[in-house]
Amino acid sequence: MRQWLKDIWEGVFTVLVGMRITWRHLFVKKVTLHYPEEKWQLPPRSRMRLFMKYEDCIGCGQCVRACPVACIYLKAEKRPSTVPAIYAANGQPIKLDVHVFDIDMSLCCYCNLCTYPCPTDCIYMTPEYEFASTDLTHHLYHFAKKDAKFLTEDPRKKAAPAAPAPAAPAPAAPTGSAGGTPPPAPQTPPASPAGA
Repeated sequence: MRQWLKDIWEGVFTVLVGMRITWRHLFVKKVTLHYPEEKWQLPPRSRMRLFMKYEDCIGCGQCVRACPVACIYLKAEKRPSTVPAIYAANGQPIKLDVHVFDIDMSLCCYCNLCTYPCPTDCIYMTPEYEFASTDLTHHLYHFAKKDAKFLTEDPRKKAAPAAPAPAAPAPAAPTGSAGGTPPPAPQTPPASPAGA
């Protein structure tokens, strides 16, 4: 009989211990995030997926040399002199045709080192982080495209303001007054309209 009462007490006691923890957490602020309906606000300098704006790439290969894991593949050749000149968004002339620009995000270590040496800022980290896949080939992104529309005029020439006209020199102030202030200028009456 004593063992039976002891077993009942242990059962009730363990339930009370569990309920104490439950009741303690019932009235605290919830930390559960209902993803994907709710998402955390990421820091402004978060490093996520790379993107390259093909129309601004000059094919210099600085990003390829800066990448420590060699996840960027670039193939470019010199543009023929007979074709019209094209420009990046910052006005730098594009002298190379980029035929291949691939980024393998399965190899990327998200160090952001490739974005710093780019002279046209065409490669940058985006805030997109939801690109998980079970196939690694889905992480190979091809940015070179045949239908790209390049700038054919230098945007720096358009943005340059017109040179202002030289201002007429101000008349010299008379120096004959005792107080140092010039005498008031004589006022001329307004011209009468024609035929009055």
